[in-house]
Amino acid sequence: MLGALIDISIRLRYLMAGLLAALLVAGAIAAKNLPIDALPDISTIQVTVITEAPGMSALEVERNVTFPMENALNGVPGLDELRSVSRADISSITVVFRDGTDPWFARQLVFERMMQARGDLPATINTPILAPLSTGLGEIFQFVVRSPVHTRKQLRTMLEWEIVPRLRGVPGVIEVNSIGGDLKQYQVIVQPDRLAAYGLTIRELSDTLIGSNAIVSGGYIDRTAESFTLRAVGTFTSIEDIGNVVLKVSDGQPVLVRHVAEVRDGSALRHGVVTFNGEDEAVAGIIMMLLGSNSRDVIYAVKDRVAEIQADLPAGVVIEAVYDRANFVERTLATVLKNLAEGAAVVFIVLVLFLGTVRGALVCVLGIPASMSVALFGMHWAGVAGDLMSLGAIDFGFLVDGPIVVLEALIATFVGQQMSREERAQAYNAAIGAVMRPVAFAVAIIMLVYIPLLSLEGVEGRLFKPMATTMAFALLGALVYSVVFLPALLALFVPPLKKEGARWLNPIARGYKRAVPHAIRLRWPLILGAAAALFVSGYIFKEKGADFVPRIDEGDMVVSIRRPPSINLEEAKRLDYQTQKILLKYPEILKTLTMTGRAEVAIEPVGKDRTEISIPLLPKDQWTTAHDLDELSVILKNDIESQVPGTFVAVSQPIEDRNNEIISGSRADIQIVVAGDDLLELKNLADKIANAVRPIEGTGDLRVEQVLGMPELTVRPDRARLARYGVSMQDALLAIETARVGKTFGLVYEGIRRFDARLLIPPRAPVPEALGDLFVETVDGHRVPLSEVASIVEAEGPAQIRRKNRIRVVRVEVNLRGRDLLSWVNDAQAAVAEKVEITPGYKVEWAGQFENFERASKRLAVVVPICLMLIFGMLLWNFGDIRYATAVFAIVPFALIGGFVGLIIRDMAFSIPAAVGFIALAGVAVLNGVVMANDVRHALDEGHPFDKALVKGAVHTMRAVLTTGAVAALGFLPMALATGAGSEVQRPLATTVVFGIGASTLMTMFLLPAILKMTLRREQRVVPESSDAPQLGAERS
Repeated sequence: MLGALIDISIRLRYLMAGLLAALLVAGAIAAKNLPIDALPDISTIQVTVITEAPGMSALEVERNVTFPMENALNGVPGLDELRSVSRADISSITVVFRDGTDPWFARQLVFERMMQARGDLPATINTPILAPLSTGLGEIFQFVVRSPVHTRKQLRTMLEWEIVPRLRGVPGVIEVNSIGGDLKQYQVIVQPDRLAAYGLTIRELSDTLIGSNAIVSGGYIDRTAESFTLRAVGTFTSIEDIGNVVLKVSDGQPVLVRHVAEVRDGSALRHGVVTFNGEDEAVAGIIMMLLGSNSRDVIYAVKDRVAEIQADLPAGVVIEAVYDRANFVERTLATVLKNLAEGAAVVFIVLVLFLGTVRGALVCVLGIPASMSVALFGMHWAGVAGDLMSLGAIDFGFLVDGPIVVLEALIATFVGQQMSREERAQAYNAAIGAVMRPVAFAVAIIMLVYIPLLSLEGVEGRLFKPMATTMAFALLGALVYSVVFLPALLALFVPPLKKEGARWLNPIARGYKRAVPHAIRLRWPLILGAAAALFVSGYIFKEKGADFVPRIDEGDMVVSIRRPPSINLEEAKRLDYQTQKILLKYPEILKTLTMTGRAEVAIEPVGKDRTEISIPLLPKDQWTTAHDLDELSVILKNDIESQVPGTFVAVSQPIEDRNNEIISGSRADIQIVVAGDDLLELKNLADKIANAVRPIEGTGDLRVEQVLGMPELTVRPDRARLARYGVSMQDALLAIETARVGKTFGLVYEGIRRFDARLLIPPRAPVPEALGDLFVETVDGHRVPLSEVASIVEAEGPAQIRRKNRIRVVRVEVNLRGRDLLSWVNDAQAAVAEKVEITPGYKVEWAGQFENFERASKRLAVVVPICLMLIFGMLLWNFGDIRYATAVFAIVPFALIGGFVGLIIRDMAFSIPAAVGFIALAGVAVLNGVVMANDVRHALDEGHPFDKALVKGAVHTMRAVLTTGAVAALGFLPMALATGAGSEVQRPLATTVVFGIGASTLMTMFLLPAILKMTLRREQRVVPESSDAPQLGAERS
């Protein structure tokens, strides 16, 4: 099969060259259409149900809304986890599905269960809604709307009716959330004395307003041959319409609404506030991207639409971007492309130096774009986006290993020969055919080492599977190029060399030839020394600890602030101004957008105690206050907490923050989750755990969730007293409803715009004590104070109740500073076990990044040995002799030495990217070992004495081992030295490969002959008479 393909390739070499050009053009088109983002989307498949329950405390929300909704959602097909938060007035339930579940199907399942549960919920709550279908990468753009001449209400109205609808029309945008300013509302402010003077009640006023704001149908009327629709329109369109509603006729005169109330253009009761740069309040918008969309395309489409909208806005109104994901995407893409370009250039230079032929090097390097074209097709097919992980971890050295082996075989066979193009084609056909099966074996070995990454699950799977998928398709492309296109190009463009190339390697070869016998003679000291180096480097490296994934510098910062649950909005705003002024004194900070609380229509269970500050930063090379993000975070946290009372500060980044919250329900790196029934006991245990871990080195932001401390003012009408005074329960409840939030009596239309209309009877003063003075009407028209028919109790209740899989939990949240994840968790677990006695019936779980790391480590601990056994099986199949397979396989652990040393020198902890580097390293070590062992075997087959055969095989493969090692290691060198956006993830992987392959090459050159001396005893050697296995290197004689 392979021979036929090679023969066709050489005979139809011009056609093959044309097909290769077509492949490269198609690859360029595929690259242009490839979805681009900074990072893979590691979000779980989840659906969130939001239910507003006005007037309910957190306990009542849990009992009346969250619990029955959880019962309905529990057991939904594909369910992985159920999380919920109950706060005053709002319930949020997140249904997390197993990987592979179709997100739209999951949403449909949740919607059906939600509708089934609707009948079990109180009639007074709002209809449950589903949160937008977005992910941790969904928040792509934040902006403020500013104007020196417009009011906050005017700006919010522009945002709601002119800006947001047009932005929602951008393909790929799923939602635009607006917050801040004043939401316009038509209000009827009742004057109780006037109402009583006319003998009217609140109930009568409310019913009349509702009945006066409607459209009714009268059917139709026929006239001659035409039919006219008959309808009556009584909707409100202005303040005058509302004020002129007739309530009754007294002494022949109509009593109008404006006679008993003030009708005004007011503002809805606010639950959140936005400030910008420490100045006056602002109006802000947050654009969410649809799951699966191309973020780069969506962001630029959004920015184009913003420019169009800006041109249509009134003079003075400005839309100003605060967070723009495009900045991070472009910086990350620049890092990836720079590393790939530099890697390709380094590979070409190394090939020229080692092969001694520019044409040959060009033909080899041409395999890189050809392989990447196939990889791009595969990425489109597999739904893999182009990002830091899928494109940023490709070593071009791996892609040219096959062409290198083929070209070296031709150089060794035909150097100095003169032949015509046809003679060259026939000779190359035979030579390439002899080596192509070993090339396929080499590619299979490299592909095999990526199997462990494809087995990862959860967050780590979503993070690293794109890398393994892309690399597998690229290696497949390399194999296709080597078999289909390379023979044609060699026959067309690469004649035999007149003399051996890369003569600068000759002194090295002579020195190596003298050194190999010494290595064989001193094999025991050499092997024991290597083992000692492995043990020592591994022990030192173990002390460095471990992280899940290095923290990526996104170029933007998020400061999360938590305050006491009892804080009111005005006090929170005052503290926001103070906090922003502190932040803006640092030159690294460009601007600040502070959002406290939530919008009027809730999409998150957020209270006034929670503030998020979005902060775009200067490029790091312009920083003067700190050297890195961790140092700046500590400085900002300490400065704010020391000057702003009652404030807890946690510093993160936009994508990091959002991913943490979507994956585990918390924005912290590590969560210590205490589960049980009683809130007080949960809070007590959480406080003890926090005190135990607080002194541990590396503890940065540490916070126990606020579950208590929410002040509540509860009005409980007394039915006996209501009956005594002749007051209905409905009227008593109406008095409370109209005191602050208002009783809705419909909508007011201004063209296509519509605004809420509410009836209010505010107390004499906006203080709790004034509630008792509110008047309640009796059935005979008299009024009594609310305090006469109801008790008004001031108490403290839960601020929120969090549940996980239907069990209450309280979390201790920790962000680390200056320490690795694994060692901190080990110390923290020891401290908790020593200092905290866990109450029976309660349990403690460790979640967040540690959970991801632990799961990935356990999976790799199972899959990597299986993969190594498969590699050993392939070696056994290749050699047909367990002694050769054992000798080559024994090199793998010694190859780790370089990786350990590299990470130690560069002060890097173990991480999953480093583990990926070690996995790739194993493949290269095996590949080089196979090359040398096959040549040694061939020398023995030719009848050379045992020791001379070892030396001959080692020296003969030195060029191949050095070349493949050099291109693989140096191809990753730009990545190892990179400093751009996203390079934090690339550096551990590249460092492991660069240092590891350097050590692996030395081990192969010196240690493998020594091990072969031990495993192959000439008098016991058995040589198979024939073997169908590929003999990599056997053709070099």
